[in-house]
Amino acid sequence: MNTIKQILNFIIKEKAQGNTFQELNIQMRIMMKGINVKGILEGKVPDDPALSEKLKEIAKEFDVDLEKMAVSI
Repeated sequence: MNTIKQILNFIIKEKAQGNTFQELNIQMRIMMKGINVKGILEGKVPDDPALSEKLKEIAKEFDVDLEKMAVSI
């Protein structure tokens, strides 16, 4: 699994807390920021440092601590 997909999945998982409706809501909010969520989740978007940084900024904005991601993987 590529890095951007891991980051995206972690953001969605942390924010939604298992709520399917919230998962879709989070995905939509990320899409509105110009991120191709569907492409990333389907593995069609290659790792890109700029995209990785943008996802890290979104995680910070959503109060998601990516430091916990390394522990949970």
